[in-house]
Amino acid sequence: MNVFDRKAKTRHKNLAASDPDGEVYDYLKSEAGYRLADRVFDIKRKFSVAVELGCGRGYVGQHLDNEAVESLIQCDTSEGYLAHCKPPQDVPTTRMVVDEEFLPFADNSVDIFLSSLSLHWVNNLPGTFKQIQTALKPDGVFLGCVFGGETLYQLRGALQLAETEREGGFGAHISPFVQPQDLGGLLHQAGFTMLTLDSDELVVNYPTAFHLMADLKGMAENNASWKRKSHLHRDSMVAAASVYQQLYGKDDGTVPATFHILSFIGWKPHPSQAKPAERGSQNVSFKDLASLTEPAKKT
Repeated sequence: MNVFDRKAKTRHKNLAASDPDGEVYDYLKSEAGYRLADRVFDIKRKFSVAVELGCGRGYVGQHLDNEAVESLIQCDTSEGYLAHCKPPQDVPTTRMVVDEEFLPFADNSVDIFLSSLSLHWVNNLPGTFKQIQTALKPDGVFLGCVFGGETLYQLRGALQLAETEREGGFGAHISPFVQPQDLGGLLHQAGFTMLTLDSDELVVNYPTAFHLMADLKGMAENNASWKRKSHLHRDSMVAAASVYQQLYGKDDGTVPATFHILSFIGWKPHPSQAKPAERGSQNVSFKDLASLTEPAKKT
């Protein structure tokens, strides 16, 4: 499946990285990165080799320390982002230009992979997940978050309504995002075990839809699908902003934008991991449960 123009996305990243005031657009990715790093500290072990995929400005790695990881490799397709990437203060760190679809890591060489809000631009997500699983050491962990299917549903709907009215049809202006059930299935198919998925929504209020679209560009989250339209007519943009305000506008005049974030953790199998009991290993049948409660009822 080839949905996204990966070279265009790298250009978007490099352009965003070149903005001297670019960090003002990092509020969403900074928050997601901080939350993901916090989950690393919930795992009571020290990881020898950690890899941050799609690191951007180091949204996850900058929050780690030498109690959690011994060494860190920060990776991104964008040389511009890597040049501004923030490492942890007390952890030996290497920066690498890496395409998430073609990982350079040896089999069984990494203790933990971290990825925050970057894998939604990968074309072959099953292949990337399998490469990560292969590169992990046994009992290694993959911890990450991606944008989910409800992300920017307000903007998507407003653009579709406005373009249909003005131009008789609509283009793909918002990239497709993964659904929770699909994400879990892909991780399982890649060989991960002890999977946990969480779904959360962050709602950010903007003065207008135009401010939202400007911020998306500043985040390097503008559309990179092959089917994207080369431009959006100004009258359609004005109409979309009006529709957005009418359908979703708040009393204070702002408009909300929903960012649906799916967080996950998966482990590479190891004999020491807990496993579900084998089928038929129980010594009490469900049909006997009623009789087990009879003495309690009589008392």
